[in-house]
Amino acid sequence: MNSQLIQQGRAAYRAGDFSAAAQMLGAAKTPSEIMGEADHLRGNALMHLGMYAEAAEAYAAALNDGTYGKRGALLTNRGKALAAVGDYVTAAQAFSAATQDASYATPFKAYLGLGNALFQSGDFANAGTAFRQAAIDGANPAPAAALGELGRCFIKLGRPADAVETYRTAIDFAGPRDDTRALNAGMGEALSAAGRPSEALDAFNAATADGIYQLTPEQADELARVHDSLAALSAQTAMDTTAVDSLDPTGATGQFMPDPSDTGFFTLSESEMVQQDRQDRKQAKVRRRHRHTGLKVFLVLLLLIVLAAGGLGFAYTRGMGIPSQESVITDLFQAAGDGDTAKAESCLASSLSEDAKAMIISSIPQGATVSIEGMDQSMTETTAKVKASLSKGGEQEYTVKFVRTDNHIGWAVSSLDIDFSAADNQ
Repeated sequence: MNSQLIQQGRAAYRAGDFSAAAQMLGAAKTPSEIMGEADHLRGNALMHLGMYAEAAEAYAAALNDGTYGKRGALLTNRGKALAAVGDYVTAAQAFSAATQDASYATPFKAYLGLGNALFQSGDFANAGTAFRQAAIDGANPAPAAALGELGRCFIKLGRPADAVETYRTAIDFAGPRDDTRALNAGMGEALSAAGRPSEALDAFNAATADGIYQLTPEQADELARVHDSLAALSAQTAMDTTAVDSLDPTGATGQFMPDPSDTGFFTLSESEMVQQDRQDRKQAKVRRRHRHTGLKVFLVLLLLIVLAAGGLGFAYTRGMGIPSQESVITDLFQAAGDGDTAKAESCLASSLSEDAKAMIISSIPQGATVSIEGMDQSMTETTAKVKASLSKGGEQEYTVKFVRTDNHIGWAVSSLDIDFSAADNQ
């Protein structure tokens, strides 16, 4: 086993040079030698290169290393590779085995893969069960997507009412990472299948309002059926409408026209009308004086202030701050990439030693851009999954921990570790 090639392969992978990483890691050992980490990283590199069959073999080789661990992650990635080549049956077996690994920190990823594999195989009932498990997993930062997939299963199972409620819940839970356009399009399908064409049209319109989302062929066909249904209803309504007397718009009671025997409207003289109008205005002024408008305005303003204070307190306990976690990690990567050590250190927790600060800054690749993929927030600490897009086109995920700044308002980074177990890079 060539340790130097393994080190070079690791470095190439972190830099996003996946072709070189796959070659070096493959040449570092013979097929009979067992080293889980080397085969794991090689499988990741092959996935990035679109060589899915080879990646599945690499993950299988890594699973032979019983001392390496990470069985759930390896099985999940193997399932993704097999699904990518259309082997949904074997992929489902791999995903199912991954859910049995009690040490796997993100089983929702395996359940999502299992649901997709079963859906492609036509097993919509068990696919729905898998998507439900993914949605209720507390580690899942985006449960709305899993609920949307569950809604698709309900439609396929002929249960449109359940699909409508599932999509409604998904839209309520949707976050910044979720595509509400796709969820609204799915809602349109479900409402149409439930025989509610008017509401279905509203949902489809919400999905396509910004001109970005393109309906799937199935959704486009459903929208056409919605238009046909509404056109038929409109035609039926027009046929059922009978002519009415223009002086009696209701066609029966004449309530839109005053009845002289009841109101005296037609018997009032001009002077009586003027006098009645004056009396009405006088009474209106009296009523306005008794409304205590000033007191009402004061009470409303007081209520708004109390609600705003409560909202700020709630936001603080939920992990909000200025600067936010996303702002801090973006500034840290930008400053470290630009060589601005002072600004980078300002993004780090003051409790860190100088050596710890230097180690974090030196581990950040140049030219990388970052985004937060998920956060576990509390009032004083936050753990986030951060994805960095590398300058050479690759991606790397980090586990970042934040603590409150010295003023207890904003956030600062207390640790930054490369995450080798993230599903997309496993």
